[in-house]
Amino acid sequence: MATTNLSPILPAAVGDAEQDRTRRLIAAAHELLDEAGLEGLTIRAVLARTGLARRAFYERFQGKDDLVLAVFDATLRAAAHQFRAMTTDAAGPAEALEGVVRGIVLGQAQLGQMPVGGAHLRSAALSREHLRLAQQRPAELKAALEPLLDLMSGYIAQGMEAGVFRRADPSLQARLIYNLVSTTVHTLLLEEEGRAPDRVEREVLAEAIWSFCLRAIAV
Repeated sequence: MATTNLSPILPAAVGDAEQDRTRRLIAAAHELLDEAGLEGLTIRAVLARTGLARRAFYERFQGKDDLVLAVFDATLRAAAHQFRAMTTDAAGPAEALEGVVRGIVLGQAQLGQMPVGGAHLRSAALSREHLRLAQQRPAELKAALEPLLDLMSGYIAQGMEAGVFRRADPSLQARLIYNLVSTTVHTLLLEEEGRAPDRVEREVLAEAIWSFCLRAIAV
């Protein structure tokens, strides 16, 4: 998953104590990644931040990997939600899919903000973890990606029906496009760890990736 720089939608507390504890643990993990990257995300730090007992953590997560996957899930659901809202008024499925692809590449730049400080640390940290978890926890990572991939495959299916995209399996097409975008963005995020992100560089990359993807699926 290319992790975007968008903040995750965390499960809202609705008076249920167990749900609220889960929300607090995920929120604390998100904050720690912002503050110190992956090195700052430890179970001890999460418990200190939330004031919860170790038992409360292990009732919800088997270990740190499960917590990171929960952060991924929340972040990707937020990305899918925000990209859907951003592309609702697109002129057609091609423009909508372009908005999603560009949004993944640009991250906060799509919203007029470049990631600095914490958001940048979090993005790089999640990129590193994404590569590892893709090998060690592929099923869980795939499940976390479903909302975003469903959004993309929906636009691709609409494009096929409209005759602007060639006929193929829309789910496979969405995964191929996402894999291309995410791999490229992961590389960029890791290169940017020692410097501030360059918005112009992101915009040029977004244009290049979208042009490549469009040539691959257009009629």
